[in-house]
Amino acid sequence: MSGPIGYAVIGAGLVGPKHAEFVELIDGAEVRAICDLREDRGRALAERHGATWLADYRELAERDDIQAVSICLPTSLHLEVAETLAAAGKHLLVEKPLETDPARARRLIETCRSNGVKLATIFNRRFVHGTKTLQRAVAAGRLGRILVADMIFKSWRPAEYYSDSGWRGTWAQEGGGALINQGIHGVDLMTWIAGPIVRVQAVSRHLRHDHIEADDTTIAVCEYASGAVGVIQGTTSIYPRQLDRIEVHGEHGSVFLEDYKISKWQLEGSEPDPPDQQLEHLPGGRDGTSVGHYLQLADLIAAIREDRDPVITGEAALPSLAVVQAIYTSARDRRPVDVPAPH
Repeated sequence: MSGPIGYAVIGAGLVGPKHAEFVELIDGAEVRAICDLREDRGRALAERHGATWLADYRELAERDDIQAVSICLPTSLHLEVAETLAAAGKHLLVEKPLETDPARARRLIETCRSNGVKLATIFNRRFVHGTKTLQRAVAAGRLGRILVADMIFKSWRPAEYYSDSGWRGTWAQEGGGALINQGIHGVDLMTWIAGPIVRVQAVSRHLRHDHIEADDTTIAVCEYASGAVGVIQGTTSIYPRQLDRIEVHGEHGSVFLEDYKISKWQLEGSEPDPPDQQLEHLPGGRDGTSVGHYLQLADLIAAIREDRDPVITGEAALPSLAVVQAIYTSARDRRPVDVPAPH
């Protein structure tokens, strides 16, 4: 394409405005439509970006001036919206989790594949310096054989976070609670850094938010394909929120991340990669993990122009969803559960 790529954002709630903001900062892309059922927030966001407000996402399928769309909606709506827009030839960036379970996620992936459109999934934590440095170190064997790999995500959400939405914390619309929403970032990182998780045993509760169906506290012991073991903790019940932690221990030493920054680098004779100064000066680069959203949006725009796959495809969402579903099954049935290989 020679002209700007027209972009639309569906969902003007918590994360949709960030997508619109970053698209406006990408050369060769323009926000042309904001879609939200609520006119108050949808029209306001559209006016901020000089775009059109739409209440019905199906109108986007008729817009020849829109080539790519971010889907920032309740999880159970991702597949339905993707089916309509992919059939109209729109390339898609879908917020995590890709869908409520692996089967629906695979349908969404196949929908995009069969219609010849690009599909990217938001996992913005992979782009932060600390997580990239740790992943490269593990892949290069600098830690030796991995023995233990843990993620501890002790987050907090007030009661209104669930009650005001009408869909968070429900099995049908979100596919779970704390683990599938907040914790899936960490599950994705553990499968990316430490390798496939093949077996889990878990407990899952709503310890504080007893008005929701699903979990606000989930803890699992996991086994990796490599033979390593670890712990997955995902909560929205802990007040105040604690720093997200990732801890990887190998034969040659240990690395600790706190909020995706390296807090301890305990490898003798080895230093971590220096911070990427260019990354820090990108939009969102000084705001924790937000730079990942910017980079994923920019990558989708580039993938469309270059006719290649995005860096994080829809298929990349399958391993973490499979682990989350296995953890919920283990907690419900009170037994260890094997994690099926994603396909």
